[in-house]
Amino acid sequence: MLKILTILILLSFQIYSGEQEIKAYMKQQNSKLDNKTADRIYKNVIYYSKQYNVDPVLVFSVMKTESHFRHSTLSSAGARGLMQLMPFNFKEFDVDNSIEGNIKGGVMHLKRDYERTKNITKTLVCYNAGCGRLKNNEWHKIKETTDYITKINNVYPEIKKLYYTNLKVVDKTIVVDEDFIDEVEETEEPRKLTKQEKFQRNRIGFKRNVMNESEEKNDRNFKR
Repeated sequence: MLKILTILILLSFQIYSGEQEIKAYMKQQNSKLDNKTADRIYKNVIYYSKQYNVDPVLVFSVMKTESHFRHSTLSSAGARGLMQLMPFNFKEFDVDNSIEGNIKGGVMHLKRDYERTKNITKTLVCYNAGCGRLKNNEWHKIKETTDYITKINNVYPEIKKLYYTNLKVVDKTIVVDEDFIDEVEETEEPRKLTKQEKFQRNRIGFKRNVMNESEEKNDRNFKR
């Protein structure tokens, strides 16, 4: 009986998490990605996102933009792997360039930069160009970085939709980003948000106030 219950729980998680949709998306982006590696990538993103309270959709979006889910990617600047970590990042976060290590280092990188800036756009600037580029909005003049923000801005909603594909049919007490899931009639007292859910709400998507007033004037090309 316990074995049957365990199987049902695992099947429910697989159905409602959007796991299969995300894996299929990864394979569309990287035709050489096999099922075992896709599964390995997915599980590590979920594991480390939960461990460090980082939005997994943001991690998948960064990964897609950085490497198109190709772990063999090596940039001219020396960035390596799925999350395109620089050599000094491996030392800083004490990780190797295995799939697990690269994903862990990338998640830690995003977590550190978000804690510094409390802003997703600025977090991505730090990830792409370094936090020093935030001074005097210097990053606005760097085409590579503005293009990078735009790419993630475009891909994030697509991945979010896949990740939360079946979530509407889950228990109504589950709290996720209100921009994606329609309001439902509450049948019981709402529970407190977890740290990760608070992070998801506070990341402001890219459709709301992700920039201050001066950034809005200079970057009207960014979709809110």
